[in-house]
Amino acid sequence: MQKFERIAETISSQIEKGDFSLSGLPSERILAETLAANRLTVRKSLALLAGKGAIRKLPNGRYEMVPKSNGSEHNVQIAFLAPPSFSSGNIRIWYEELQTYTAKRDFLLRPFLYLHWNDVSISDILANFDGIFIVPSAEEIPKDTLTRLQSTNGVVVLNSDMSHHRILSVCLFPGIFVGQALDRLVKLSHQTIACLHLHESINDVLNDRIEQWEYWSVLNGNSAPLIKAFVNPFNEGDAYLDAQIKKGTFKDSTAVFCTTIHAAIAFIRACKNNGINPEKDMAVFTVDDEGMGMHSTPSVGCFQKPDIQKMLRPIFGWIKNGGDIQKWKGPLLVGPSNLEIYDGETSHSPAKKIRKCQAK
Repeated sequence: MQKFERIAETISSQIEKGDFSLSGLPSERILAETLAANRLTVRKSLALLAGKGAIRKLPNGRYEMVPKSNGSEHNVQIAFLAPPSFSSGNIRIWYEELQTYTAKRDFLLRPFLYLHWNDVSISDILANFDGIFIVPSAEEIPKDTLTRLQSTNGVVVLNSDMSHHRILSVCLFPGIFVGQALDRLVKLSHQTIACLHLHESINDVLNDRIEQWEYWSVLNGNSAPLIKAFVNPFNEGDAYLDAQIKKGTFKDSTAVFCTTIHAAIAFIRACKNNGINPEKDMAVFTVDDEGMGMHSTPSVGCFQKPDIQKMLRPIFGWIKNGGDIQKWKGPLLVGPSNLEIYDGETSHSPAKKIRKCQAK
């Protein structure tokens, strides 16, 4: 194989993998520099690709990628857009699920990170992909960005509810299931179930979990406290919860419902630091284990992950057909119809209340 043929294969592979989805096909000069070849060799490579129909030559002499044909699965381009939240297991889970789905159907999937809602890359991605799956950042979305999302076909928001903005949203663990988790703890004979929110911020999904706990508490006469602190559960959670335990905040509770797995892990660590056994003395339950709670030590009671592939099927069908929100069939907030409970090692009947760690 001659060098220009090898370079043609490289360029073809880059096109197939979406390397030029945002920028378009680079010029001969840039390709020559990046591929360590002279421009004549690159020109022969491009001519070879043009002869195969992968690219086409414009009147100005430059080449462009051939636009995809409508309805071709091979050419459906999907972007996965997420903030750099490196502690989020959910971002990893969503990307893996999207990888699984797109790989089976020969769709193109490209991941991107954005730093804020006004990141210039967001506009480029919205303009160049058929479907855009977005994990929202914690900051409030600017009005102009919201308008762009609403006017772009194929936009899907993950782990948040933006259905009131007429944007298709997917929530794997809707707050409506919180009552089911609390009822499970009651079945284990718990009567006082505290709620712990330990996070630097709060979004609509987390706030809904708290509100569901509050509503359930009113219905069931639960007098245990709500502990809400906007701190990093990894860096500041230990000290905060250690102080709360010593102060006796949890002394009348036999179980703690945590809004996130990070809060649950921080609370379990604080319990151990204070001589409290989360496998016997204090039950701990969360909603979404983010792929880590079932495998932690001790394992944390939570809901099992629903069948995401099943939920993705109608969404990708909609994207393939143009992604017009007016043509979406179904509710704009997509979620599971049922969630199965995983009884981890922290799901147990009450043994004793936390009294020994009260301030004396």
